[in-house]
Amino acid sequence: MRAQHNTQWPAVLAQVRAELAEMTRSGETEVASASNTFKSLASQSDAILKRAASIVACVENESMSLVLPAVQSLCLTVSGFMEQKLDAANAVLGTLRQEESLLNQLSEVTQRQGAISGHLEALSVLTNVEVAQLGSVGSDFLILARELSAFSKSISQQTMELSNSAEGRTQSVEESRQQLAATVPRMRAELNQMETGIGENLSVIGGGLQQLARIPEQFRTYAQGTSEQIAGIVAAIQGHDITRQQIEHVQEALELIASRTPHENGESEAELPLVYAGLLIQTCQIRNIKQTVADWTSQVGRCMGSIRQLSISDLVSIGPRVLEQERGLTSHLSQINSLQEKSREYTKRIESTLTGLPSLRDLINEYQERSRGIRHRLQLLTFNSLIEANRLGRRGVVVSAIANLIKEVSAEWTAIAEQSKLTLAEIMKLVQQTGEVMEIFSEARGQKLREDQAASHDALENVRAAAAFVASESAQMQLVMERMQSGLGTVGSTGDLLLACFAPLDAALNRMESLLREFETRDPEVSRRFDAAEAERLFSASYTTEIERKVMSAALHGTDMPVLEQSLAGNDVELF
Repeated sequence: MRAQHNTQWPAVLAQVRAELAEMTRSGETEVASASNTFKSLASQSDAILKRAASIVACVENESMSLVLPAVQSLCLTVSGFMEQKLDAANAVLGTLRQEESLLNQLSEVTQRQGAISGHLEALSVLTNVEVAQLGSVGSDFLILARELSAFSKSISQQTMELSNSAEGRTQSVEESRQQLAATVPRMRAELNQMETGIGENLSVIGGGLQQLARIPEQFRTYAQGTSEQIAGIVAAIQGHDITRQQIEHVQEALELIASRTPHENGESEAELPLVYAGLLIQTCQIRNIKQTVADWTSQVGRCMGSIRQLSISDLVSIGPRVLEQERGLTSHLSQINSLQEKSREYTKRIESTLTGLPSLRDLINEYQERSRGIRHRLQLLTFNSLIEANRLGRRGVVVSAIANLIKEVSAEWTAIAEQSKLTLAEIMKLVQQTGEVMEIFSEARGQKLREDQAASHDALENVRAAAAFVASESAQMQLVMERMQSGLGTVGSTGDLLLACFAPLDAALNRMESLLREFETRDPEVSRRFDAAEAERLFSASYTTEIERKVMSAALHGTDMPVLEQSLAGNDVELF
């Protein structure tokens, strides 16, 4: 029985060596093919990562963080500026109402002046009649009559000029007031609509910009993980040379073991424990090789899953989406230009309306000067009339009456002059207030608005450029992704072929484990009788990798098998 087993051991070991040799030969082609496949994937994933990094750098640019603050600042500036203009427009409305009141006062003045002009004309007629009755005696009074006639005509003409000017001004003010009264509420409604629209669009584009900043980084992180998986597989397969050496060393060790197996001629079986130790070491080496290959193939499956899940659909869509949002915001911001244009139109109308104030003031000023001259002349006419009446004695009764009438007209004119003076003071005050209000409409007050508009324009240009860049880069990445995913069938078959290629490891391991059990059945103490140092000296002579020594140590001393420290980085480094 013992001899039967002994003669079978060399045959079993020879069969294991032959299977391992055939596996190594047939596997070279598949390993090389797998290496090329994953090198291609590594190159494609590197291209994707580079584009993803450029996208992240673009959207993380400092200028992108200034977009929303710039637009918000513009909105606040526009709102404040337009509110000031609307408040100023309301103030102008008040000014126009006051002006209407002053014009009504002027209208009353002109009416009274018209009455005075009529009185003077009547006095002129009466004076002419009296001159005719007096004949040569009233020759001096003739001069007074002529002067009174010319004076009445002058006053009539001045009164008509003032009346026409006040009437035209009243009509212009009324039209402007009505238009402005209708315009201010409409402008305020448009301003509120603009603020609401911009506010809503800012909220939308704010979310878009957050996505623009977040999605590329998320994609890059996930793509980095996939790239590392691919790189790990590439490194592992490229490290197959170490695994191949490990298999070759197992074959060499099995040949050495076969040469030291006791024969049926009865030779001493003293080397049986050492043979057992050698079989144990090689069994553990094959287990380690099998685990390494299993890690390769399982990682291929996980890598395929990662590539399938690696989608840039969000990244591809976000560029056009942000561009669309930017166009919406730009459209809303264009309302600012529209409001400004309307504001400028209203400002021109307001300015045109208010330019009449200084002219009205000048007219009244001029009239005041004339009024003083008229009053003096009336006083002089009164004085001359009284002198002429006194000279004529009893025949100067009518002349005296005329003198008293002129005196009454002079007093009334003086009262009108005082009222005109008060009206002038009000107009002067109104002109000053208007000047202060109109300063709001000046170009200088719009400087901050122009600066914020320029900043918003630059910020939105950055959004457009970034979104367009993301769209362009994403499209290129999409092409690479499609090539990667179209090759997943090849990648999957690579994993299956690797599994099939290294399938003989199972049969070899089963045979080795069966031999170990036979040894343990024949000699239950065999696992404790071998010399570990001697076994290590004998079987480690050809070892060139650290992993082989660790496996051997675990086999001889019963410690845990070593775990690969770097996932899919090969069978560890070569020693020499």
